Amino acid sequence: MNSVSANAEAPEQDVDNMLYNHTCATLSELDMEIVRSVPSGGNWRNLPEATIAKSARLTQIYNSGGRTTYYGRLSGELPSYTINTYFNRPGNGTFIHPTQNRLISMREAARLQSFPDRYRFLGSFSSRFKQIGNAVPPLLGKVLGDGLKCGFYVDLFCGAGGLSEGLRQAGHRVLVATDLNRHMCETYRLNHENATVVQANVLNEADTDNLIDTIESKLKGRTLNLLAGGPPCQGFSTAGKRSPSDVRNSLIFRTLVFIHKLRPENVLIENVPGIRWIRQGRLLKTMLDALTREGYHHSTLVLKAEEYGVPQRRRRVFIMAARNGDLAEKPDALFSSVADPSARGDTITGSHSLPPPITVSEAIQDLPEIPSGGGVDSIEYDRSKIHSDYQKYMRGLVSIDNLIARRAEQA
Repeated sequence: MNSVSANAEAPEQDVDNMLYNHTCATLSELDMEIVRSVPSGGNWRNLPEATIAKSARLTQIYNSGGRTTYYGRLSGELPSYTINTYFNRPGNGTFIHPTQNRLISMREAARLQSFPDRYRFLGSFSSRFKQIGNAVPPLLGKVLGDGLKCGFYVDLFCGAGGLSEGLRQAGHRVLVATDLNRHMCETYRLNHENATVVQANVLNEADTDNLIDTIESKLKGRTLNLLAGGPPCQGFSTAGKRSPSDVRNSLIFRTLVFIHKLRPENVLIENVPGIRWIRQGRLLKTMLDALTREGYHHSTLVLKAEEYGVPQRRRRVFIMAARNGDLAEKPDALFSSVADPSARGDTITGSHSLPPPITVSEAIQDLPEIPSGGGVDSIEYDRSKIHSDYQKYMRGLVSIDNLIARRAEQA
């Protein structure tokens, strides 16, 4: 099915002409030495031996052959690598700005996640890194929401609200959202004014009962159209220890309590690809078997973020389930994908029948220069710096559907 809406959404207004959260983490003296040595598209392999010798971790990586994403500098000509919660440190991914000697800012990371610029992140400095890195890219939420009949939804494990932002763009209306983290609830509440936001621990029976009562009181006898959410994925992620005993692994099964009580028409659960392999695949099979017993038809989709307009090579698993058997199909790719997400240097994109994916430069080149550890949380935005349709989309000056249509015409 084609994911572009028949009636393109109207662009939103760039009301206050401000830019928010354009701040970045401070680098140590050694980290700055590393950053200065890594070229665009490069990584730890480009470091001088004298620099490597100054760090026990770098020495270990050098001797054992670590991931080529470690200590990486972004290439402006390609989508970024996965933006995780550690983009405040250079050694845990590819987070060095493509041209400036600093790490990417929170706003740049949010852009690479496809959050529009009006979306503000609250809470402590460290919490905002987690909010952005853990989020579902809104454009993935939108493309999946486009395939579902619009209605009210509940967002479990809502985080900063990336999935909800995408569902909102697709025309769905949030009823209740919940998360355990106070800062994430604050960010969600600011950006989704019509939602009832409840800070709750769904592993706690009393919290769960109170949350279900709140949802039912908001439904007022209506059937819930969609139960959505992304249970914390650290137990499944290759970036974590992938421990089968991780208590966070059990959170995915807590969604079954809400499914059993609320009987939503549709279910959408997001997670990392590692969920397919933990416990040799038994964890995912157990979850899918439970959905079958609850009377739901289901499918498991793996989406490549760059194929749907996200300027990032991020892979995510979505479990889609429906009571009536009318399952949403996997959305058609709108952009070509990166042929080898782990390759460096001469990485090329896939299908030539689709336009190329959005690049890092297209996503962030208009943002003002800031020093390492610098930036401010609120500054005036200079529209004269805009040079791409994606930047216009970030500012609310064009819709994503118009961006996609223009890109297809230019291909």
